[in-house]
Amino acid sequence: MKRFLSLILALLLLPAAGQAADTETDGMQSFFSALFEKAGPAGGVALVAEGDEMIFALPYGRMGGGQSVTADTVFKVASVTKLISAIGVLQLVEQKGIALDTSIAGILGAPIANPYFPDLPITLRQVMSHTSSLSESAAYARAPRWGEITKEDGYFNRTAPGAAYEYANLNGGILGAVIERLSGQSLNTYMAGHVFNPLGINAAYSAALLPDSSRLSATYRTNGDVYMSANNYLKNDAEYDDTCNPSAHYRTTVGSLYISATGLLKLGMMLANEGEMDGVRILSAATVHEMELDQRALPLSSVAGESPYGLNLYRFTAQDGTVWYGHQGRWEGLTVDLFYEKGSRTVLLLILNGAKKETGRELSRPAEKAIEFLTERLAPIVE
Repeated sequence: MKRFLSLILALLLLPAAGQAADTETDGMQSFFSALFEKAGPAGGVALVAEGDEMIFALPYGRMGGGQSVTADTVFKVASVTKLISAIGVLQLVEQKGIALDTSIAGILGAPIANPYFPDLPITLRQVMSHTSSLSESAAYARAPRWGEITKEDGYFNRTAPGAAYEYANLNGGILGAVIERLSGQSLNTYMAGHVFNPLGINAAYSAALLPDSSRLSATYRTNGDVYMSANNYLKNDAEYDDTCNPSAHYRTTVGSLYISATGLLKLGMMLANEGEMDGVRILSAATVHEMELDQRALPLSSVAGESPYGLNLYRFTAQDGTVWYGHQGRWEGLTVDLFYEKGSRTVLLLILNGAKKETGRELSRPAEKAIEFLTERLAPIVE
């Protein structure tokens, strides 16, 4: 009799559970719809995952060429490229047993030094935490002539390597050179073979090398006009140098990754899941943990100054003290925010394409609002 009553009770509770799930989805739908309407982009997408599952998707607007955005639309994701490239660097660090406090001069075989502190090494840990003493104004279109840099060239600050934080795009450019130097492969070949293909992700560092370019979005200006069409991206990238040339791809790893929204979410899920996704291990759990840490806190660390970045992972603290990890990309009217929370393994990807650009922020206001919205609904995942 007790079994029978328990079964009846369980059956009665099923609709209530379903209604709760529907209410949750409806709440996200209402929130993100209102967010897009207020931000007013030409196109974009909001994706939310929990654990191993994408639980919400809201494509918005147009991608260009008469097509609407979908969850599989490919975007050029600007500086989020740095975070994804860092995954490749850290894979190679694991494979080859390289210490993050190793001098990048030794890794790249180039005389890289701050002319104000010529005898202090600049390390991979410093590069990945933006404490390398490279200046935000440093040129990054091509590899610098490292041995010829003077104090007057503006590449370096007057602070010692590791002593202080300053976000510098050139730090991101160095990541591509490190991948090619350590792997002996072109940047795109290595990342495709060791990160993108194992997870079934449509991505490339050149539009012309995308496995499927049919879903490539235009990039819009802040007023909603087209800045660069998909066809122009493909045309401009047709002559991309896909060879192993550590001096050739500095600008590429600063911000030139093309990746589908679902693919980018999947990489965020991989980090939230401690380096593994779909049964494929990309990074060790220990490496992901180290990416998240304040680098000053590590024994014998070459980083002494405070930085909001771990290893190419920005730390954002929500109003209730919950910490989210991720990276933002901005280019013309495009803003991409990819962030995750460890306890609940919640991942947010918010892309606004053709909306007002917010300068000087590591997290867009719409993404910050989305994180606060999601934070109220967090529940730790129990294995």
